[in-house]
Amino acid sequence: MKVRMIVASLFIMMTLSACGGKEDIPEADSSIPESENVYTEETDKIAETGNEAMTYRTKEIMCEDSGKSIYGVAYIPSGEGKFPLVIFSHELGNNHEAGSRYGERLAENGIAAYTFDFRGGSVSGKENRSSGSNSEMSVMTESDDLKLVINKAKTWDFVDTDNIFLLGGSQGGLVTIVAGTELADGISGMMLMYPALSIKEDHGITSYASTLEVPDDVGLFGGWMHVGKNYVTDIWDTDFYELLKDYDGNVLLLHGDKDTTVPLSYSERASGMIKNCEFHVIENGGHEFYDQPFEDAMGYILQYLDRQMKGSETVENREDEESVMTMKIGESPVQVDWEDNESVEALKSLAKQGDITIQMSMYGGFEQVGPLGESLPRNDKQTTTKSGDIVLYSGNQIVIFYGSNSWAYTRLGHISDKDESQMEELLSNGDETVTISAKN
Repeated sequence: MKVRMIVASLFIMMTLSACGGKEDIPEADSSIPESENVYTEETDKIAETGNEAMTYRTKEIMCEDSGKSIYGVAYIPSGEGKFPLVIFSHELGNNHEAGSRYGERLAENGIAAYTFDFRGGSVSGKENRSSGSNSEMSVMTESDDLKLVINKAKTWDFVDTDNIFLLGGSQGGLVTIVAGTELADGISGMMLMYPALSIKEDHGITSYASTLEVPDDVGLFGGWMHVGKNYVTDIWDTDFYELLKDYDGNVLLLHGDKDTTVPLSYSERASGMIKNCEFHVIENGGHEFYDQPFEDAMGYILQYLDRQMKGSETVENREDEESVMTMKIGESPVQVDWEDNESVEALKSLAKQGDITIQMSMYGGFEQVGPLGESLPRNDKQTTTKSGDIVLYSGNQIVIFYGSNSWAYTRLGHISDKDESQMEELLSNGDETVTISAKN
């Protein structure tokens, strides 16, 4: 099924928010009826993008099994048939409402979404309508919740069971990793936003000599939330990086460059270990994505889903998707958003014949430049570059910037996973070697 994309420029998720202290979450009211409401969302805004207005409906759905009750809301595109589904896992202390923006935007683009309350995963001020309590909750109990939701979703009449994707933020990202790697054959991909890979350091778990030292009541973030002993002991021996390392599916990883809760370095490490990882640093994104960071993240999400759809043109029929061109600066892999032009296509053709190694030299205090050894098609235009830009100069030289310059270049791409200071650190300390590869 082809995804209705809004606009590529809408390059685009969850919050670790709320306040409060220790609070048990009351059991859900299992008598909550399923209800449906039809909405037409922001028709004028959609029309501005050139797309037709897209309506969708919401439906409250309870997932119940063996005494567990999980409340959630489905966002279902209008029309007949089955739709791809994204299951959203919220952050520590939040609830299903954290995923509402994503559910709305996905449904507007022809993709169903389901966002739910973890059993005992919310704090005061965040209504939780699932059963369970804070004192019983852990990453592993939430993983069980997500697995239950995945299995129930496969029975829903509006779901294309060949296209079920997981999306999680912060602790919900860890939950997505645990459940997604265990049920790898039953999902089509994982999308992780600022996953809480720092969980053991954040909550002092590494300070305990053994599980015997863990108290029955554990205060998180200075008492903002209180949980039980099992919150610590359940993940004592879990290495989330190893789970990611063993996962063969495609992963979209997003992290804000202004995140002060989970440092960007944790996702940078993960991106180097995941076999098939698309990693993007969201400019001005904190430990939640709003405004332009949300739009940037949403754009990456929609593009990722479009590429992953089984039977979609972008995955199976387009030759340019069969080969992925990658770059390393020294021994450091970098994420490049390549331009769509004949120069890049010619560069990719060269890389298919074997790795391209370019000996770069520092120049001007703002760039490194090196001979390609071949001439590529060129379409030079007067350009003011910025840090991370990759250009073709004189048709046969590659230039990578860690500063800015104005000259006539042909644009090749931009390094998207490094900020200005990281680019300077990579390129300002001496001549470097750049390797460009193309692999299927």
